[in-house]
Amino acid sequence: MLGLHDIQYLYEFVFWVFIYLSLRLIWHLPKVRLAYGIAVAVFNFTAIAMYTISSMSGQMGGLDAFAFAFLHSMVSVVMLTLIYKENKIEKEKKI
Repeated sequence: MLGLHDIQYLYEFVFWVFIYLSLRLIWHLPKVRLAYGIAVAVFNFTAIAMYTISSMSGQMGGLDAFAFAFLHSMVSVVMLTLIYKENKIEKEKKI
């Protein structure tokens, strides 16, 4: 039934619940938010590189690779912009 007999879904659900609860405990720390934002941006830039390589090797169509790479580049830009703005706001609060 919808692939729910596979136990992998349970493992993934438990993993994400653990990550969510862990981040909830330490999210108030600015360094944690900064590291999380940078990690998300780096993972998205890595995805862009992988889509580019897949397109160049012929495993994926060029337009599909461009579309997915564009999506991941927008996510990276948004994350880096949020990090920049949050750091700017934090610096203004300290002054």
